[in-house]
Amino acid sequence: MSSGHIIILLPSIVSLLFAAISSNAWSTTLNNGLYRPRNSKFRTFAHFPDERYPRGEVIGSTGKIGSYILNSINSPFVASIELGNHPYPQCLPAAATTRGVVPGCLGPDGTPIYACIPSSSIPSVWEATVPHRRKDLVFLSNCIPSRHLNFDSSDLTICIIHFGVSADKNSSLALPILNTSPLSPNTVVYGRHAATLAGILKGDGISVEITPSSQDIQTVAAKKLAWSSIFWLLCHDSIEPMTVKEVWERKSQQIHDLVDEMIPALERLASESWAKQTDTEQFKTLIGSKSIGTAQEIVDYLYAYSMSMKNGQIIPSKELALSEIQERNGVLLSLMSQASNTANLPQQLQLEMIRRVAGEEYLKRCMDAATTNDGAGCPERVSCKASNLQFLHRPTKKVTNLTNNLPSAIIIGAGIIGSSLAHHLSRRDDFKVTVLDKFTNLLPKSATADQDDGIYPGVATSSSFAWLNANDKSPLSYFQLNQLGMEMWHRHDMLKEYPIWCGALLRKAKQDVCEKNCRYVCVGPLDRVDANRLDPGINLKGNASFYFYPEEGYCEPTKVVKGLRVSAQRNGVNFIAGAEIVSLIRNEDGQVAGVEYTTSANTNIIRATADLVIVASGANSASPALGIGSERLPLAKQPGALTYVDGGGYLNHPLKRIFVDTINQAHMLRRPDGTLVIGGGKLIVGGSDSKDNLPNNKEIDTSSIEETDLSIGKEMISAAIKSVTANDLESFKRASSFDSSFRVTRANRPISADGLPVVGYVEQGLYVAVTHSGITLAPLIGELASYEIEESLNTQFTQDTINQGKYGFQILEPYRPTRFT
Repeated sequence: MSSGHIIILLPSIVSLLFAAISSNAWSTTLNNGLYRPRNSKFRTFAHFPDERYPRGEVIGSTGKIGSYILNSINSPFVASIELGNHPYPQCLPAAATTRGVVPGCLGPDGTPIYACIPSSSIPSVWEATVPHRRKDLVFLSNCIPSRHLNFDSSDLTICIIHFGVSADKNSSLALPILNTSPLSPNTVVYGRHAATLAGILKGDGISVEITPSSQDIQTVAAKKLAWSSIFWLLCHDSIEPMTVKEVWERKSQQIHDLVDEMIPALERLASESWAKQTDTEQFKTLIGSKSIGTAQEIVDYLYAYSMSMKNGQIIPSKELALSEIQERNGVLLSLMSQASNTANLPQQLQLEMIRRVAGEEYLKRCMDAATTNDGAGCPERVSCKASNLQFLHRPTKKVTNLTNNLPSAIIIGAGIIGSSLAHHLSRRDDFKVTVLDKFTNLLPKSATADQDDGIYPGVATSSSFAWLNANDKSPLSYFQLNQLGMEMWHRHDMLKEYPIWCGALLRKAKQDVCEKNCRYVCVGPLDRVDANRLDPGINLKGNASFYFYPEEGYCEPTKVVKGLRVSAQRNGVNFIAGAEIVSLIRNEDGQVAGVEYTTSANTNIIRATADLVIVASGANSASPALGIGSERLPLAKQPGALTYVDGGGYLNHPLKRIFVDTINQAHMLRRPDGTLVIGGGKLIVGGSDSKDNLPNNKEIDTSSIEETDLSIGKEMISAAIKSVTANDLESFKRASSFDSSFRVTRANRPISADGLPVVGYVEQGLYVAVTHSGITLAPLIGELASYEIEESLNTQFTQDTINQGKYGFQILEPYRPTRFT
């Protein structure tokens, strides 16, 4: 991309949440208690209010083993019977580290990082982890330490598991079910965090052995490799696949023959060293380590392990075995060849079975030397300037700026997303940023932001309920993105003071399975008595279940936008108010190179050039004048409205939490100045739910307030009256009489056709950032997009790269605009 000037286009309509929109939030510490009974389902743990994720992180939490570990640590919360001084936590004990996040940046130093991953992923996870946190890695993997941990790994924790996990098909959350029995061989753990992991596993009845010897882990891994190499072959070496139990009943002799054939290779593999040791440690290891054992002892081990999994009523996955054939059978065959040197040791049984079950192609692959990923080409770790979070970014090839011009951008739109982009870009080195917005009053009149609240934050931003949450958002990747958005609010050096983490109380007609979600703190179901203890400001009638989400909160969007703009202006960003975009400017190669616009003070066309134009115009981002169009950016513009009831003087509503009543279709919160913010109708939370459940409403004109808006406000207040305490009913009735005590705001929600955010390049020179849940995601998107933009202007960046969508941060790849074309 050429050097020049970047223009960020931020129109007044910004991608934000409305009254009827569920964004993302976290919660405050409460006096009402919470405890975990000491039994197999609920565990007590130490938690300090200022410590986030005190029990570490889990990588691979969407897999079976990772899901089990996460569920075991993050046991469900229950309301305290005594309602003592046990604070509700502001986060779960352990974080689920999603793809694209640097392992080790979420949990405190010294806490475990459980890596529940395939053995082939170990090198890349090692490279991605924060360097000084690598000593905290805990690998739960079918790995061979000497083959997969070929780096300075003496301080790691390794677990060779001998239990199984399956998914509960009757649960919408696919909750993990542990499969183990007294017959199971011990699960063996070695390393720094061995005792911590053993405590988790033993709590669920798993037999665990902690070994002080790194060589013992190698030996156990060799035995397990034998099982992984033998039983997928035997189970699928028939017309119809057999269970493991049937194999023992019908093919016992073949099991013995295969073990006899493999013994030399297993002995050689068990003797390979992997952890760096002193001479004294090596001597102790040689003296105290276990041998691989006799053929009969290995057969006994194979039988015990087989029967421990659903009494042998399982069939190993052929597909998985074929994908790992080099790391299973290939390793043993290569070692057998080395051990025999000649044809003295029989290998034909395993070779013939592979030929029959897998075919010649896989046999050839199996005979080739097994290769492992050495970490080359791994993503780069990028630290956020605004927080201590780190994310994985695709490697880039820098180019030299042949001009002395500062890189530049024009942002179109000054709502929460555009203002966040302006703030974060202004913190980049030597960057020229201009913000265009069609509304006036973008900045306070006083140099001190706190002295002037008269700015206009944008249509969508001003109409946002500003609920910070990840509640009920799908798919999982979108839920995790919103969680990270909440995390950024907690850790952002400037914005962390804005949220009010009061928690959210939801009323539902029937019990919800979310109480078992190990990824999100939920207390419930609660009855009316417990719900009223959490918030005396609600009037509860009839049968319903209540759920409390203590992590959630809200912010006042006008104050946040003002803070972002003032900070950006101080860093040199130029805000131009009253700007109407006429068209994009393109250079001789057809690449976007700026914009043409007019202003309320000057009707003549003004040309502004830039290296990059950034469209952050919310529901207006697909406007033809902005050069994207509805084909490249399909938006489902959905109207939303909020009613604000003035709490000054007479209204003394005791609402303490965000309250969402899904039965009466009303949601409300009370701001610190006493203003009650009320929304109504079906909640639109974004993601796949929004794609399938958007109401069929027409786009609204937000340029004026009509009489019908006042009617909508009165309806919202009437619905709210059904939920608030009787003491405040008279106040609400007075407020609903069309006097000046309430007002209504309206906006179109910026929701894409698939309900997910749209962040990235549309084409060279043109970047877009549009999303529902804009309040929750604004700090995160501003931080990540600003780095991507700076990198793209200093690297070899082509249209092919844009079309593939494989650039920048991994965590943003599912949300590239090119997915629509």
